[in-house]
Amino acid sequence: MRLFNFKSTYITFFLSILISCEKVETVADPFPLSEIDFSFLQASNKLHISTKALKGYQGSSIDSIMVLWQGTSISNTADTIRLLDDGTFGDLIAKDELFSRKITNSSIYLKNVIPSSAKDSVFLSILGQYENKELVLSATFILGNIRPKLGSIFVPDTVIRPSPNQDPNITNTVKFSITANVSDPNGLDDIKRVFFRSYHVGLDSMMYDGNPILLYDDGTGS
Repeated sequence: MRLFNFKSTYITFFLSILISCEKVETVADPFPLSEIDFSFLQASNKLHISTKALKGYQGSSIDSIMVLWQGTSISNTADTIRLLDDGTFGDLIAKDELFSRKITNSSIYLKNVIPSSAKDSVFLSILGQYENKELVLSATFILGNIRPKLGSIFVPDTVIRPSPNQDPNITNTVKFSITANVSDPNGLDDIKRVFFRSYHVGLDSMMYDGNPILLYDDGTGS
């Protein structure tokens, strides 16, 4: 009877060891690159690119964050540009894990310049270097409403003022033409109006009370 009790106690103890040895699941590190953002600052002709990048990944600390910029064609050989998190070159806040850069859209700085006629998509990838690990996150952005381009302008360099009318109730006037060539990558229907403002001859006041003087493209000129 005592021997049976000993065996029962031994079996119960052995089972409790097996039950307690459950497999512990490891928590995977989240992918460290996210929140890619792109802006085309047309007024200053600059690109602004940013991404969120964690300081570490799978035990490796961050070394660098690069943007591989392909411009308007995914087949282009990419420009490689370092993004920063030190509050310089377009990065707003240092050490906030948001790496960014402001880049001039010029062939001096980029192979893949956005042309003035572009209106479709741009392509880029973020390359994160974490010691011996290279991580890539790609993104595509659609260019927004591209501003119209003002081309040639014709204004006569000399306008002869008419002589005064003998009738004080009548003012003699002179007619001349001002023309401007305007294009828009989004189509001509995207151009809402073209106008100019002008000073009076004495430069002491504006013509038409400073309001826009509209130019037309409807065939009504003469």
